[in-house]
Amino acid sequence: MTRAKGRAALLGVALVASAVLSVVPATSGASAVAASGSALSAAPTKGPVVAARKSKRTDSTQVQKVKVKWKGSRKKKPTYQKTAVIPGIGDLDLVCRPNKTMIRLYTANRSLETQMWLQKYETKNSRYVVSVKTPRVYTYAHADDNGKGGTGFYTHEGLNQEPGIENRSQDGYMYGVISQRPGRQQSGTALDPLRPVTTFELKWNWNGFDYDQKYRSCKIKGVFTTQFPDEARTTLTWRGDDDTAPTQVTGKIPGIGWLTMTCPHDLAQDPTVSIDPYSANASLYIEDVEGEGLVENQRVETSLPYDAETGLLGPYPLPENGTLRMQAQNKDNDSWIMLSSYYVRNDDKRPQRNLCEQAAGYYNR
Repeated sequence: MTRAKGRAALLGVALVASAVLSVVPATSGASAVAASGSALSAAPTKGPVVAARKSKRTDSTQVQKVKVKWKGSRKKKPTYQKTAVIPGIGDLDLVCRPNKTMIRLYTANRSLETQMWLQKYETKNSRYVVSVKTPRVYTYAHADDNGKGGTGFYTHEGLNQEPGIENRSQDGYMYGVISQRPGRQQSGTALDPLRPVTTFELKWNWNGFDYDQKYRSCKIKGVFTTQFPDEARTTLTWRGDDDTAPTQVTGKIPGIGWLTMTCPHDLAQDPTVSIDPYSANASLYIEDVEGEGLVENQRVETSLPYDAETGLLGPYPLPENGTLRMQAQNKDNDSWIMLSSYYVRNDDKRPQRNLCEQAAGYYNR
């Protein structure tokens, strides 16, 4: 099976499952369907997918555990790459070669806006640092784009800290959330069915890349969680001040309650996230990460108790260009949530370019 055929088949199955489970009303024109078909047929051809992974699926979630692990040997060629399926969107390669250490996201439809938001932690020059990264696949950069630019079908995030071969990398890790929505030239309602959100945790470690093959080793380990029921699908998208797409969306966090994200057009109101828990015995811990630098400078930690007056945890203001990693608790239940947030609401000269893109997904550690 070629890589292109394998990816198309996996993506097709995921999209069918997504279509059956999704009941969110949306409007999608013939042009969107045509663009999707065109992009699928234009997908690049690659080698075979290495699909050696553990996957556990329930009615509500799919959890995949993917690991690349090898120790150099001249007698046996190591397996340098493994792949996780990202349901409804594409797949993600974990690649660990001496001259190429990365995660690489593929989608068969680049006319959509596909985003992989990351909180990336590592030690650089003996300093503990974090950075927010947003690898994207897209055709339309903004509402006025002619569609002739954009990216290819792949985007990636390198795990190395310097060009070329890096001898050693220890204890790097990241938290991510992958989502997909209409291209930026379309309304936020122009995608049916909505795509599932996938969150993940990833860690890596390699050594000996400057030395003979027998001294080399590498391990990249990831856990990917995808939410399938429509009631747990928490993505918010609108394009331009005249877009009638919803400015508020609510999704279920099992065992915890209901998470609500807002992103109003009105500049007098802040975009926020809040949780309506099932009981008063609840709390919310938040790690707010934006930009890049020392962890102590770039990460703001906040703990929110239950508000008896409103019955909520929060609301908490969403970053303009950043991520939140949250731990929600309700009685004995515990869930982690990754949330990405990007919005532009103050372009008075070109209000059609104002937009809001948010996505959230839960996972259990």
